[in-house]
Amino acid sequence: MADHMLTKEEILRIAKQTGHSVYDLLRTSSPVYKEKGEELLHMKDEELANVIASEPTLIKRPIYQIDNTFYVRPDEETLRRILPQS
Repeated sequence: MADHMLTKEEILRIAKQTGHSVYDLLRTSSPVYKEKGEELLHMKDEELANVIASEPTLIKRPIYQIDNTFYVRPDEETLRRILPQS
């Protein structure tokens, strides 16, 4: 996705569509995660999605949306398969 701040609804949709929990989308190297990690562990998906929406450094990147499918930090093989060849 282009440089775009994700909404809570988009974060929940990405998690559901990729078969992950919202927690799985967290970037654990984020300074915010390092500060609030324990607190984040105990949040429900909706609450955590709200926090991620307000603290965008918390979400793993890159996220690609191709058609209606999301890919979160895809590996090289997946990237070769999903991205148009130039």
